[in-house]
Amino acid sequence: MEPSIRVGDMVVYVSGDIAVRDVVVYCVTPSHCVVHRVIGMFHVDTVNENTTMLVTKGDNADTADSPISIDKVKGRVVLTIPRELWISVLVALIAYALYGFIKTPVVGSSYAVALSIGLLLVVSVYATAPRLITPTPVPAPVVSLAGVYVDYASCTVSVRYMGVLSLTSAVVTVNSTPAEVVSVSGGTLVMKPNPDMLRASFETGAPLEIRVDGEFNDVAWLSGRYEVLIGGLNPELSVSNSTLLVYNPNCFPVTVDVAVKYLVKDAWYWSNTTLVVEGYSYVVVEPSEHAEQAYAFVYWFNQGDRRWVGLPIKTR
Repeated sequence: MEPSIRVGDMVVYVSGDIAVRDVVVYCVTPSHCVVHRVIGMFHVDTVNENTTMLVTKGDNADTADSPISIDKVKGRVVLTIPRELWISVLVALIAYALYGFIKTPVVGSSYAVALSIGLLLVVSVYATAPRLITPTPVPAPVVSLAGVYVDYASCTVSVRYMGVLSLTSAVVTVNSTPAEVVSVSGGTLVMKPNPDMLRASFETGAPLEIRVDGEFNDVAWLSGRYEVLIGGLNPELSVSNSTLLVYNPNCFPVTVDVAVKYLVKDAWYWSNTTLVVEGYSYVVVEPSEHAEQAYAFVYWFNQGDRRWVGLPIKTR
């Protein structure tokens, strides 16, 4: 809390209503309390209870504290006494008390010294003794995963969360590569993976590995890893005017290998080509202009399985 409240300063707090920007006192153990400023509040409604959660942060801290229930707050700080003031007053009072003991004939200076040593030992033992820690039950998560969905019309992946907090920002990687974040709204994150990664997942059957680092209501953070399988449709083949048409009905590219066997003057020849058909697009394969007959064999992979179709594209 420096510089507003320094180590060693004394604070005075009172119970009452708590608001954002208030400095509050809450205790994590019977002898260890924290003085931090409230930077956020939210309500948690469950089947068993309704409670208000506070998010606190030290003025000189880089990160916020974990949310705490408002029931754990002792009070709101209303006065700060600088350490130079209260320590000086305390030392003066102790010196005055010892002086009184020394002046008392019955006690004398030796008893005053013994009393001072005893007080010092008590303070030292208290300062070094281990503190009793009161177990705190772990509350149910305020955010949980609702599901991961693929929209094959737009080639986007949605990660949906449910809970009392809303997703405010996120950083996404797919197969350790940064991915485009299309939108962040409420509990839904929409991302657009690289089309080549979708193609590779469709062809090999290997799932996409998605990592989401998200921030909720600017007070809570989540890191999640999810695997998503990419399905899809097989290429559509047709022949028009002795020309092979290959249509990709998917939003992502698909790789096809086309082998054409054609006849020229009683001799058969082969031509081979590999094509990447973009999403919702056609490619055209034409046999040699001298071909008298031609047959096409088209190969592709779907979930690791090699598939093929053969069809005539030019006959006598």
